[in-house]
Amino acid sequence: MSLESKKTETELDIEELKTLLETAKRKKVKDLLGINLRKLETELITLKEEIGRTETRLKGSNEDKPEAKTEVKRAPESQLKDYSWDQSENYVKLYLTGLSNLATINQDNVKVSFTDQSLNVRIENLNGKTLLFNINKTCHKISPSKSHFKVKSDYLVVFLGKHNPGSNWSHITYAEKCAADAKKSVDTKMDESGDPSAGLMNMMKKLYDEGDDEMKRTIAKAWTEGQQKKNPDFDL
Repeated sequence: MSLESKKTETELDIEELKTLLETAKRKKVKDLLGINLRKLETELITLKEEIGRTETRLKGSNEDKPEAKTEVKRAPESQLKDYSWDQSENYVKLYLTGLSNLATINQDNVKVSFTDQSLNVRIENLNGKTLLFNINKTCHKISPSKSHFKVKSDYLVVFLGKHNPGSNWSHITYAEKCAADAKKSVDTKMDESGDPSAGLMNMMKKLYDEGDDEMKRTIAKAWTEGQQKKNPDFDL
């Protein structure tokens, strides 16, 4: 099935789930429908991004047709999602691991850019792939002029210079911080029905509806993991 077909099917599934959610009566049913709806919306975002990248590659290929004989084959792109981190008084350090042969490639192939609250990493032609990692909005502001990176044998260390040295970061991304703050506030406050779980759902829904793509992915992931911890037999 093509990406466009998957996108169309996913959009139809989302519309049907929304209809079911509007007619559902029982809270547990609404919760399950809501979780699946958010999961599909996240999948739709990913599909749209993939379609956009494909269209960009095709456009570039068409523009290069006169030079077809000398065209350089582009390495497929892949997102790096897993990382670890720690912090010191002046820096938050991100460790992007599993990058075998990183130290052997041309160092110009490792491109890292910073703004006062975002990070973009692009590693070109590593083991036949171009690897991407980005944070659209960090938990707190950073200092681009103090930020830098170091290439190791099989991992990359990114140093985010703290805008306020000595401050303590509880999370890396702003989306993660918002999700955690929402959960904390529900611990001490119920909604009008007196049901704290309903209050959490309302708050998470508000954050989800108002958030960007990164916020949506973070909340959908946190919600699903929370349900699985609450009920080990829970399965989407």
